[in-house]
Amino acid sequence: MNGPGLLELLVIGLLAWLLLGPQRLAEVARSLGVAWREFRGYRAFPLGAPGARGEEEQLRAAAERLGITTDGLDESGLRAALQARLSKD
Repeated sequence: MNGPGLLELLVIGLLAWLLLGPQRLAEVARSLGVAWREFRGYRAFPLGAPGARGEEEQLRAAAERLGITTDGLDESGLRAALQARLSKD
C-alpha cells in the first residue's frame, strides 16, 4: 500500500489549518521539526555507541540553543551558566 497522495496531504493540511488556525499551526510545525531533528540525532548516535556525544558536548549544544556563549567554558562553567539562565526563566 502506498503512502498518502497529494490530495490526501492537502486535505489533512486544510483540516489542520481550520482546526488550529495559522498561528497555532506554525507553532505545532516548528515543535515537530525540532522533535524530528532531535530524534534523528539520537538515531545517528545511540547511547554508548562510538562517536556518541559526550556530556560536555551535550551541555555546550544546550547552552548554544539558549543563546549562551560557550567559548572558554569547561563543564562546570557550562552547568553554572545553564542553571543561571534557566533560573531567570
